[in-house]
Amino acid sequence: AVKAKPPPVVRYRTCLRNTILDALKSRPGWKETDSDTDFDFVWADIPWMRNKFDTLKLEDHQRVNHFRNHYELTRKDLMVKNLKRMKKQVERERGAEEAAHYDFFPTTFILPAEYQMFVEEFKRSSQTTWIAKPVGSAQGKGIFLFNDLREAR
Repeated sequence: AVKAKPPPVVRYRTCLRNTILDALKSRPGWKETDSDTDFDFVWADIPWMRNKFDTLKLEDHQRVNHFRNHYELTRKDLMVKNLKRMKKQVERERGAEEAAHYDFFPTTFILPAEYQMFVEEFKRSSQTTWIAKPVGSAQGKGIFLFNDLREAR
């Protein structure tokens, strides 16, 4: 009979002492390590990542749950800013037809800075229901729908 190879061990590091740790500890073949360099996976909070990332060079097999400047994608206002900037850059470099591929996200305004532009668009599309999402909020907190301009303030 051929002996089955033991499953590989995944060495993880976490500074969190909550459900994440419980979930990782309960996974077969996963082993916690205290090493800041000898790991396969790190589940860390943002302060740990900020402290370590400047000096940490990840190997090909290593994974982390955050990356530097992640909020540029995870905060919706910053993500839209970056998408709009990318669309303008593509239009300059490759033309309007190529830039049209960046029209996949909804019309978005950052309030109060873009309030006047929002009001103009709101008046053009009076039957539209709008979604308001607070900056820096997560997990659906503070999101609401509206179709009356007075509710947008």
